[in-house]
Amino acid sequence: MTGRFAAWRGAQGLAALGILLVTAVVRGWLLAGSYFNQDDFYMTGRAAESDLTLDYLTRDFAGHVNPLQQLTLWLVAHGAPYRWPVLVVGILLVNLLAVVLMWLILTRLLPGRWARVGLLAVFAWTPLTLVSTLWWSASMFLWPHVVCSLAAVWLLVRWKQEGRPVRHLLAILLVTAIGLLWHERAVLIPPLVFGVAVALADRATGWRKVTAALRDHAWLWGSMVALLGGFLFAHSRLTEVVGGETDADKLLGVTWSFLGRSAVPGLAGGPWTGEVNGGAVVPATWVTVVSLLLAALVLVLLLRGGGPARRWALAVLLGYVAADTALLLSGRAAFGSVIGLDPRYSADIPHAAVLCAALALRGGPAGLGLARLADLRRRRVVVAGLVAAYAVAAGFGTALLVPHFQNKDDRAFVEAYRGDLALDPTVVVFDELAPAELVLPLVGDDSRFSHIFGPLPENPAFDEPSPRLRMIGPDGHLRPLVFDGTVDAPPGPDGDCGYEITGIRKDVPFVLPVEGRLALRVQYYTQAEATVTVEAGDWSDEFLARRGPNEVWLVLPDLPGTVPSVDLTSDGDEPVCVTDVAVGLPVQP
Repeated sequence: MTGRFAAWRGAQGLAALGILLVTAVVRGWLLAGSYFNQDDFYMTGRAAESDLTLDYLTRDFAGHVNPLQQLTLWLVAHGAPYRWPVLVVGILLVNLLAVVLMWLILTRLLPGRWARVGLLAVFAWTPLTLVSTLWWSASMFLWPHVVCSLAAVWLLVRWKQEGRPVRHLLAILLVTAIGLLWHERAVLIPPLVFGVAVALADRATGWRKVTAALRDHAWLWGSMVALLGGFLFAHSRLTEVVGGETDADKLLGVTWSFLGRSAVPGLAGGPWTGEVNGGAVVPATWVTVVSLLLAALVLVLLLRGGGPARRWALAVLLGYVAADTALLLSGRAAFGSVIGLDPRYSADIPHAAVLCAALALRGGPAGLGLARLADLRRRRVVVAGLVAAYAVAAGFGTALLVPHFQNKDDRAFVEAYRGDLALDPTVVVFDELAPAELVLPLVGDDSRFSHIFGPLPENPAFDEPSPRLRMIGPDGHLRPLVFDGTVDAPPGPDGDCGYEITGIRKDVPFVLPVEGRLALRVQYYTQAEATVTVEAGDWSDEFLARRGPNEVWLVLPDLPGTVPSVDLTSDGDEPVCVTDVAVGLPVQP
């Protein structure tokens, strides 16, 4: 193979470019219609509220330490907050880079073979990676890891074919380190690279392939073990994760869901029909059965018509899948079998499956040893038919998933809120927990509107004294506050003035003591502007009293004990007459 663009020449190269173009158009279109969801919101809020420090980059996030992800979050939160088109371009480019790397590897493993076109289509179009593409947080877990994994394999294959060991060794270590700093799942890169090296040890047979691979790349394996050991040591010092109790039945249930009901149907282009409950995709029984039969057929064909390393290739795949399953079981088994049905956790299997299929085919007869496929023209027709069939299958699988994972309700919510802010930028929002559909309450105060919407370019205000305090409704639109029960202050002692507020502190009692986080409404009039200070216990706030009759809303925090009254003082030359004070729990009108 010569020339920088040799892989893209000829009929097979054009077919690969066609697959790449279809992937770009379809996934770009679907991405453009998707939006932020769940983790995206509160992780953006955390990044926006943090300084770019080592402590922030290495912070334990639900058992994960991902410095490069944290850096990306920080850059987006501070440079392009909530600009979805920017992220669409980034996600799509990384997705397409993975497809390009896969084609370069397939071209080196199966030069001139039409089978590589079909394998590329499986990798590029499988619905198994769709969910992790449409959701930003999930895409950051998947695609950079896959790109680093494929880059390491590509560099190893180039090393085997072109030599220059020092250059390739350093490059493999670099991309592995990047993968580890991005996500812990990159611990699967070294064993995958080793498995590929064993399958490519052509001068040896049987178990001697293992010793040959160890001997040929001894410096690489020693460096990788040191790199991986250092990472695992640092990770264990920075995280503290307590797993839930699991039993054998639960482990088997998760494994079956993960492999039999998620990974295999997804690789086959499914699920073509089934149910979606939250993040779990439950295929119909017949889909699972047909997918398993197709997988069995492919395995038989590879074993009967593959190349000399076909058994090793399938052993590498089995080892990768076993390691991937072990990662899931160690961190998520307590959730039960439903966690195995979430495509995010099996989305990295396709790249390993396609690589191992190529390794199994390498050096074998064209057409998997079937005589009637020996003719080149027939092979083209058969591959074109298989690619078309897979495109149809993947189309049905994609159509099932897209309506549930494009996050259109989240987009409508945020756009409604931002639209109302644009109509009246002076409004202040009563801060509360976002609805669970937007951000689950499991993250506590990180799911408050002030946290997740604080980075918006509109710079929204929360819980500040304002005559236009509003609540965010269930559809994202701003609504006036109403009280679910009100505790008033008794009429003031100063006649029509009510409570005459001057530079001397005036106590305004409630008819009953109150407690909890509440909204406080103050109605007043004055002849001249003045700053009024409101105090209760250790809390204080102030507002600008404007001329004429007005009202202002304040947020009374959840103070220790009960609050029997508030104290008011003014710094103006003219008194401020407070005619009514009421406190209550705000609800949607």
